[in-house]
Amino acid sequence: MSAPAFTPGPWHEHSHRQIGPSRGIVCEVWSAIGETSDDAIAQADANCRLIAAAPELYAVACTAEALLTRQKWRPDPYSTEGSLLRALRTVLAKVSQGGAS
Repeated sequence: MSAPAFTPGPWHEHSHRQIGPSRGIVCEVWSAIGETSDDAIAQADANCRLIAAAPELYAVACTAEALLTRQKWRPDPYSTEGSLLRALRTVLAKVSQGGAS
C-alpha cells in the first residue's frame, strides 16, 4: 500500500472552522446539516474535531495494521476481530488509493 500524499499533520482549527497544519488551510467546515440550528452547529464543531484528528487517526490505524500483519495475526474472518481487521484494511486502502465514498 502506498503512502497517501495528504498534507502532513498535525492539523488544528486555525479560526472558525478552518482546519489545517501550522501554515495553510486544508478545509473549512460549514454548519448546514442538522434538524435545528443548534444541531447543525454541534455537528459542524464535531466534524472540525474529527477532521483535525485525521492525520493522527491515520497514523494509529497504519501502526495497528502493521503490527497485526508483522505478528501474522490471522483471526477467523467471520469473528469480530476478523471483521475489524478487514474494515481497518478497507479504510486504509480508501485513503491510499482513493474512493473515499
